[in-house]
Parts: sequence; structure tokens; C-alpha cells
Amino acid sequence: MTATALLLIDAQRNMFEPDPVYQGPEILARLQDLAARARAGGALVVFVRNNGRPGDPDQPNTPGWEVHPALAPAANEPVIDKRTPDAFYQTRLGGVLAERGIGRLVIAGMQTEYCIDTTVRRARSLDYDVVLAADGHSTYPGGLTAAQIIAHHNGVLAAFAEVRPADEIDFAAAPAPDIRAEGLTAADLAAIHTGLDEWRVYEQWLATGEGHPYWPHTHPARVSDTLKGLWDTGFKPRARYTDPPRWEMGVARAFMQPLENIPLVFRRASLQAVIGAMDHLLQNPRNPLSPHISQIGEHVWLYDARDLRLVYVPSVVRDKEGRERHHIFLLWLAPGVQVRNPFLP
Repeated sequence: MTATALLLIDAQRNMFEPDPVYQGPEILARLQDLAARARAGGALVVFVRNNGRPGDPDQPNTPGWEVHPALAPAANEPVIDKRTPDAFYQTRLGGVLAERGIGRLVIAGMQTEYCIDTTVRRARSLDYDVVLAADGHSTYPGGLTAAQIIAHHNGVLAAFAEVRPADEIDFAAAPAPDIRAEGLTAADLAAIHTGLDEWRVYEQWLATGEGHPYWPHTHPARVSDTLKGLWDTGFKPRARYTDPPRWEMGVARAFMQPLENIPLVFRRASLQAVIGAMDHLLQNPRNPLSPHISQIGEHVWLYDARDLRLVYVPSVVRDKEGRERHHIFLLWLAPGVQVRNPFLP
């Protein structure tokens, strides 16, 4: 399981007094329990606080604006101020989550049809794994009863999140992979951890034909062609890849995302370097004579060319026909380690 954060949205005093949301006392107790279990499981708890307009019950620096005292944030728990229903829009939330290597969000709070709905959808579009506490969000009646609004949104938001009762949400962290490599950040390690989960899905798909991996392809030329298409919009990839490769290749979602975000002016040179690294691996991804290749953890290997660091899994699985499927699964791409010049101060 990737690193998890509990996102408590607008759990402010004005939501519980003097005019409480539907089932206010029960919701507050449930949020307290979620926060306690998140902390016990080692998950980050993040509070999102709405900044209302002058005269609103959540106007900044008024009693109703504060996080409810029953949920008092710990000293190391971020409080993110927002001004719209989207907790990510023009806030520092995305940066806080990236800094901690968070890939999974458990969302609860208020109000169902505004900030909960908007933030769940936005989080999913940003590629977080999203869990919505089905009985951990609330609102006020308006056109429909509050219970009807909550039930409706639990149904609709199931297209964007795993919707489950609060007491069934698991915060226990899976053991982090034991990775031994210089200079990898918490975000790097979280991405590698997530990529390993994807590799297991991909390998099962190779072996059984079952499952839905992010990258449902095997030929390494398809990876190269996809990268070429990122810098050359006129590039036409092959319709079919018929020549059987010695090593097949899969790709984690986290591997592709940073490449898509490289500014266009730098993209060609950067992606050509990645393709060059892939070509090197296809010769022998476990080559003991290569100065660039080393094993850095169980299953996990590193191609280190200083300007880029490509993390991958070389593996063999037997498919339903009994054939051995040698494959390389690309997990993550990290920047190279800066080399210090000993002659400079």
C-alpha cells in the first residue's frame, strides 16, 4: 500500500455549533476516530480549513473558522487554508502531499455536495488513490434531505473513489521496500513502492491473462514509440510490433507521469536519454559488468547514469502456455545524483 494521508475537510467549529450539520455529534466522533486511527497507523493527518468571506461563519480569525477543538491538529500536522470547494486549487496541499510521498487519500469532512464532492473528483484526476468515508461526511438539507444528499453522493462518487464505512478504512502501513541507494527522497521511495504494487498486477497479467494493468502491452518498442510521441507530435508509431523481443517491457503509471510534465523545450533530449537507458537494459538488465547497473533491493535494480536514475524490476514468469516471459518493469525515474567537485569550495 502506498503512503496514506487522512484529509479532514472543513472540520471547523461553525459546522458543529451553533447550527450543526446533519448528525453533527456522530460525525465529529467519527472524525475523531479516523484521526486517532490514522495517527496510530503512521498516516499523515491533514486539515483543510475554509476561509470564508467577511460576515461568513468561517470568516478567518473568528471562532467559527478554527478547526474544532475536539480534533486539535498535532504540532506536525498541516493545516491548509482554501477559498474554494477544491482543496487543491491555489493551495499548498499538492506540495505537502508530494513532499511526504503520499499516493493514497482518505477523505472525510464537510460539506458533502461542495468541498467533499469537488476534492474527491480533483484528487482522482490528479491520480491519487481515493477512499471516501461513506459515513464520515455531512451537510445541511437543501432541496433534498441531508441524508438523501449524502446517499446520492456516495453513489456518484463511487466512480472516483473507494466508498466505504469509516470503521472499515485501514491506515496500517505496509512495510516500505528496503531500498539501498544514495540520494533517493521520500517521494522517490513512495513512487517505487507504488510501482512495485503495479508490477505485481502486471506480472499476474502476463502469467494468467487476468487483471487490468496500467500498461497492457509487452513490446519495448511500444514504450520507445510512446516516448517519441511525447516530443514529436507528428510521430506515427507502428500499428503492430511483430518482432519478438528477448526482454518484454512494462511501465508503471508513476514512471510515465514525470516524463509527460517535462517542458517541451527540454523534452526531446531528456526522453532520448531515457530511451538510451532502456536500450542498455534490454541487453542484459542484470549485467554484473555494467558500471551503471546494480541491485538496490529485493527485486529492485537501478540504472545509474548520473544524469538520470532509472529504477526497475527484471523478472521472469511462466504464462498459461508454459512459456517463460522475461520482462523489465520500469518503476520510477529519479534525477541523477549531483557529483561534488572537490576543487570547489
